[in-house]
Amino acid sequence: MTEPTVAGVQIQITAAPDPVLIAAAVRRGLRRPVFLARSAGWAGLLAAAFVLVTTGSLSPALLTIGAVLAVGVPLIMLNRTARQAMRGGRPTTYEISGGGIASADDQSRHSYAWPAIRSVDELPGQLVFGLADGRLMPVPTMGLTTDQVDQILAMAAAQGLAVRQLARS
Repeated sequence: MTEPTVAGVQIQITAAPDPVLIAAAVRRGLRRPVFLARSAGWAGLLAAAFVLVTTGSLSPALLTIGAVLAVGVPLIMLNRTARQAMRGGRPTTYEISGGGIASADDQSRHSYAWPAIRSVDELPGQLVFGLADGRLMPVPTMGLTTDQVDQILAMAAAQGLAVRQLARS
């Protein structure tokens, strides 16, 4: 990781992907779909138990569907998304400025204006930008000072984004 630079309102960070941080960002970003799949799975398992209690016979279809939804689907969603995020594995430079955020590695560059971003979550060691299309852009904060992180969060809040901060001691 290189030293972050602050030029006016531009903050630049260069870092290699960290599997632990990416896994945390994916878990945070997929909370709702994982919850829905697990809830549907538990409903299927409860339905199978209800059928067993009322009729005395086990419904293998309900049992299988419930188990797959409660366990299989969330695991597949989380693992697939985390693997896709780690696929490149190349050091990436992130730029956060008054115009939005951008990421670039040796093969591509992506930039998003503030209106294309819906939220920012502060997680340990990273900021996770939720894009309007449902994707996530985790940005590591290792090497940034607390003041720099606060400056980024204030910039996002000034743009009207939902900002969720860590409780710091």
